[in-house]
Amino acid sequence: MLIDVHSHLLPFVDDGSDSLDGSIDLIKKLELEGVSKIILTPHYKHGVYKTTKSELKDKFDTFCAEVKSHGLNVQLYLGQEVFCDEKIYTLLKNKEVLTINDTNFILLEFDYFNYSDILDYAYNISQMGYVPVIAHIERYRYLDADTLIELHHMGALLQINASSVVGEHGKKFQKRVFAAIKSGLVHFVATDIHKSRECSLNDAYKVVCKKFGKIVADNLFINNAQIFFE
Repeated sequence: MLIDVHSHLLPFVDDGSDSLDGSIDLIKKLELEGVSKIILTPHYKHGVYKTTKSELKDKFDTFCAEVKSHGLNVQLYLGQEVFCDEKIYTLLKNKEVLTINDTNFILLEFDYFNYSDILDYAYNISQMGYVPVIAHIERYRYLDADTLIELHHMGALLQINASSVVGEHGKKFQKRVFAAIKSGLVHFVATDIHKSRECSLNDAYKVVCKKFGKIVADNLFINNAQIFFE
């Protein structure tokens, strides 16, 4: 059963979903395609998405009850996708943002176009006792192969989007993710699903199976994610 480690299905907290029914429908689709566990990772970005931890936990509990009332068997977990800027260290020091399922793993996002020193952020955050999980690495146009290797060596975990695997954003993005997978640098494939950004995790799994083999696919879509539930 597939595991989605990055999603925006918790309604009314970010740009992911503005409808309870819409979120339920998306979870139904994910369950039908074989997804058994979903980590909900609403955005945190200073001045934009700033729902507090306690508010998120309350909304999450309410949402889980609603999902269960629809007879869905998908297991839900909570985290956040935290945008990295100069405030990130204070946020982490004060424990103002959520890690993935209350572990020491934290999902991090960076500016897509303007250069961010991802290596520096990842190193400093790891020194604080966290394990950086870098969201959708293919979307940072300035992130080259050498930097990915350095991130990998320092213990950061790297995630790519299923939509890029299936070629939804064009051959350039697809080529980047295939090169990263071939190099053994990728740890997770996830949907990063929003109401306006659907993608089949199962379709991406099939693509990886065909191109890289079932062992690699199982690791990227199932096995590696087990660290978030230990």
